Amino acid sequence: MTYNRKTGLPMLACLMALMFSMIATPSTAAERKTISAAERALAMLEVQNTMSKHAYYHAAGLNSEEIEALWVAKDGPNAKTATFASPMWVMNGLETVRRAYGEENQKNREKALKALSEVNPNIKNIPENLGAGHEWAMHTNTTPVIEVAGDGKTAKGIWYSPGMGLFTAIEDGKAVVKGTFFWEKYGADFIKENGVWKIWHLQMAYDFTPSIENGNWLDKKEDVMVQAGERMKDMPPGFTKPKYSYPTFSPERTSIIYPPIPDPYYTFSETFSY
Repeated sequence: MTYNRKTGLPMLACLMALMFSMIATPSTAAERKTISAAERALAMLEVQNTMSKHAYYHAAGLNSEEIEALWVAKDGPNAKTATFASPMWVMNGLETVRRAYGEENQKNREKALKALSEVNPNIKNIPENLGAGHEWAMHTNTTPVIEVAGDGKTAKGIWYSPGMGLFTAIEDGKAVVKGTFFWEKYGADFIKENGVWKIWHLQMAYDFTPSIENGNWLDKKEDVMVQAGERMKDMPPGFTKPKYSYPTFSPERTSIIYPPIPDPYYTFSETFSY
């Protein structure tokens, strides 16, 4: 039997000790602290509530209030990396989201009320009537798939979101209602700030957006989506084009799941971003 000259121990004993230490010592991955099943279940419910609140705020046209209540903090560490995206554009940074999704929407609410009050004197142009004449976008978020990170710091999810968008147009001195149905999907990343789940990245993907007033829903001669930002012709400051633009349904579109279904992950650096 050979000996280790430094320790005086038989070489076989040294090898056995080394093998035992490798078996007894947990791997780096196993050492990572993981939240409990109860914590994960609570986080999923809280994330679902956050996403549902987005639908209620958006339907009421209270985009600025939504940003304040549900999105990452404007002066926090995640503000610069926040995004809101559609197949046509990406709003980069919370300041851009606040300006384009929030402040611009508020200006549009004021313009819509002014235009409506001019043709209908019964509707006074006063702050209490804000929302009258403005678009109404209803999202019925369904079929959630939510994954909470093993470290409990982030979460991600996808939803189908069938709904409709209505808006008022002034034609020949009269207010008329126009709009579109939309079948779309959401993908979102959430991050926990001061113990509260906040929207960090929000991605929309449209499947089918037929005009309501057009009896032939399949006659899509133009893009009729009317949600906030979809009527923009140019990319404002802070906007970029998406790396991938999800196409609406057509005979040529191949089968694809988008946004992708989230897989279990431990920390955000190990997954993709919506």
